[in-house]
Amino acid sequence: MTRSADRPTDPAAVTVSLAAEAAVLEGRLGMLREAIDEVDAQIHAVSERIRRLPRSLAAGGDGESPSGEGSGTGLTPSPTGRP
Repeated sequence: MTRSADRPTDPAAVTVSLAAEAAVLEGRLGMLREAIDEVDAQIHAVSERIRRLPRSLAAGGDGESPSGEGSGTGLTPSPTGRP
């Protein structure tokens, strides 16, 4: 921000400008907090699914669920047997 040396700064205008900037930043902060909460919920959900996997799948063993299509968590084993 540049200003002319011959034009004095109006404190009221600066205050209004800074208040507007603060409002925009507070709005962005709120959006970021919501996004972080969503990611946190997704991490929790995936962690819970992993925790519920049969031990043989969670440990990377050769065990497979009876249907051969995962353990009801929505996760399916890779064709190579690796997680």
